[in-house]
Amino acid sequence: MKYTAYLILALLISGNTFGQQSTDWFLISRNTGKKVLSNGDSIRVFGFAQSLGEQPGVPGPTLFANEGDSVHIDVWNVSQGAPHSIHLHGLDVNQENDGVPHLSWSIGHMEHGYYHFKAPHAGTYLYHCHVASTIHVQAGMYGLIIIKPPDGSKTTWDGGYQYVNEQSYFLSEIDTNWHTDSVLDHDHDTTNTIHSVEVPKFEPQFFLINGLSDQQLVDAGESFNSAVGQIDYTRLANIGYRGVRVTFPPDLHARIISSDGRPLPAEEITDTVYVYPGERFGVLTDPSVEFTGQISFDYIDLNTMNVDQTQVIPVNVSGFADLNEMISNDLAFSIVPNPFDQTSTVQFHLSESKKVRIRILDLMGNEITNVQVQNVNLGKNSFEIGDELNASGLYLVQIFIDEKLSGLKKLIKL
Repeated sequence: MKYTAYLILALLISGNTFGQQSTDWFLISRNTGKKVLSNGDSIRVFGFAQSLGEQPGVPGPTLFANEGDSVHIDVWNVSQGAPHSIHLHGLDVNQENDGVPHLSWSIGHMEHGYYHFKAPHAGTYLYHCHVASTIHVQAGMYGLIIIKPPDGSKTTWDGGYQYVNEQSYFLSEIDTNWHTDSVLDHDHDTTNTIHSVEVPKFEPQFFLINGLSDQQLVDAGESFNSAVGQIDYTRLANIGYRGVRVTFPPDLHARIISSDGRPLPAEEITDTVYVYPGERFGVLTDPSVEFTGQISFDYIDLNTMNVDQTQVIPVNVSGFADLNEMISNDLAFSIVPNPFDQTSTVQFHLSESKKVRIRILDLMGNEITNVQVQNVNLGKNSFEIGDELNASGLYLVQIFIDEKLSGLKKLIKL
């Protein structure tokens, strides 16, 4: 029975919620972990594991739930002397379950702590220890929380944007001078959760994406892979003490659609996203041409505004999205006249209220226009195009319904 219970628990933690109404997470907090850096050195870390025999990772395990789930977290503190807690950063929970010790409680050595909440709006969130949080976060006690829509689908939120693949880039830094016994060791004081030992000036030497840096990213196969016309979702989160400037290749056509677990009132089309400590962003990409490149991450000292270091994630856009899978067969979509010499009209019919976006590309994959159609009506709709096309030739018109590619036609300008 014991092993069956552990198996069920592991499945729940893995994020396979299967539409269930209750999600249980089990975390073991430890202060005896080791982490290997990109130069081969090993440092002491604190962290979270899911079994006693598991090395605590930096970051900790990503926790998944569906919006509306009743979530229960069992945290077992096996750290020698150090108290811990779980702060649910960005989640809408009550004070008792928020994990700030002097406003709720902390978990002592060999004690269990239990957190209970209903999973809020689908989005990207964090968890981290809030006991002597400046040190314990740097020590490695943090992880991602991802809340999916109620049905667990590949949708940014209920009624949001559909996507094919998603990836998360979790940003942080390490100053090895903070990973010594003199800084990390402290006793549990029931009256004070502030670390009394003076710490060195924070001067990080290692800059991490998902806990890795430099050639470790290559060795782990960290890369961004997509196809022309494929919509993907990137989650950005920063738990470090540096701001990070994330720059996407222009041909990915990045759009920021959410911030700190909530949709933006209007999407922002930009190649550059600044992610400051504690922030999270959701970015949609929609490549228009095959290419190889990289996403760059510039770690910025917020006192001097100088770039400390840059990490990169390789980008490979190859092939074309499966149009049979992506394109709806029930959209009445036409372009008249076609060919044309001045302007033409895109006509489409909607049976229910939807968001509509029209995009025009040339044959080299360069984007000519990308516009959200305003004042969409039930029934027949018309949208004029052509003024933006300066040269005669062949173009490609895409129509997106609720961010799903729902129509694709060739357009000829005489």
